[in-house]
Amino acid sequence: MSIPRVVIVIASSLDGRIAFPEGGESHLGSEEDKKMLDKNLSLVDATIFGLGTLIAHQSTYLIKNLDNNEEANISKNQPISIVASNSKKFNSNWKYFRQPIRRWLISSSKVDSASNNDFEKQIVFEDSWKKTLVSLKKQGINDLALLGGAKLINSFIKEDLITDIKITMIPRIIGGTYTWIPPEQTNDIFNLKRLWEIKSIKNLMNNEIYVHYKKI
Repeated sequence: MSIPRVVIVIASSLDGRIAFPEGGESHLGSEEDKKMLDKNLSLVDATIFGLGTLIAHQSTYLIKNLDNNEEANISKNQPISIVASNSKKFNSNWKYFRQPIRRWLISSSKVDSASNNDFEKQIVFEDSWKKTLVSLKKQGINDLALLGGAKLINSFIKEDLITDIKITMIPRIIGGTYTWIPPEQTNDIFNLKRLWEIKSIKNLMNNEIYVHYKKI
């Protein structure tokens, strides 16, 4: 059984940071980067991120469309939002649970219906992400955008499941600990010997560069 195409969509500083040292909600990219994000998310069936990302933002990014007056309006068509978490406690006050989206949960433990804050569907994590992606494929998910955080990205990379990386490089050096892949003490990732080819490059405002890499 095939699995969905998994695309990392991310904005990173020159030193590989995705958030400021103090943490919390952040979007490093410009307004033009957000337009690229709108475009990329409109191409997928679902997005996925971990609990840490949800706690930091307490919401997910909503695709915007420009009307005839160049005003940005929330699109009626949003990808399914999937949270990967074994936590049984979610804060019902988070904006996430009021956003106009479909919400799914992937967890290796059963979350009772009284505490799931209206997740439409729960999918059981099946020992590996590859097996779990097969389940998502059966649910009609053909294209999946991986939005973070670092631990979740790392787990997908270790199973060699990433097909595309769409990254906006922000010309700043930020420092801190919030890299988009956590530090490793082994060469496991390096030894995968994967190669990437550039599919497209675009210069954005504020000297940002958007690059689409595809796994060869």
